[in-house]
Amino acid sequence: MSEPPDEPERLEDLLVASAPRVYGLLFRMVGRRDVAEDLMQETLLHAFRALKSYRPEGKFQAWLFRIATNQARDWIRRQTRRPGVEDGPMPVAETPPDSGAVARERARAVEKGLASLSEPDREILLMRYYGDMTFKEIAQAGGEPLGTVLARAHRALKKLGALMPEDVR
Repeated sequence: MSEPPDEPERLEDLLVASAPRVYGLLFRMVGRRDVAEDLMQETLLHAFRALKSYRPEGKFQAWLFRIATNQARDWIRRQTRRPGVEDGPMPVAETPPDSGAVARERARAVEKGLASLSEPDREILLMRYYGDMTFKEIAQAGGEPLGTVLARAHRALKKLGALMPEDVR
């Protein structure tokens, strides 16, 4: 969908339909369910209020994910500025309790690897694999050329692969 609907009910439906993907991205970025839920609400509220700033030449989902990413970045910055909070990698996210042992171990390894990446590298992988965005949407959301996004994603995946233990690859 490239344009947001004009009717508030259709916009609300679109935002609600996007909420799980937005939440997934935010959860992977901040590593806490409670914070991801709050940031998702803030993202949807911000999107509703800023609808007039949406430019129809871009994809609506990319615009929404840019808002979500900015919300997460702001939250992370606020956390690192608080006294007693160390600058370091993002916390390792919780894994679902119903997963098998191998799947949990793999998920932990991926989360640890992601936490070790730089913020730009982590974001591009989160948007692609957890946000289920296309590279074109990521480029639109970040205001970068598609080639730059593809190159960054390739480098980030190489870095992540090098961080993964052999038995989990």
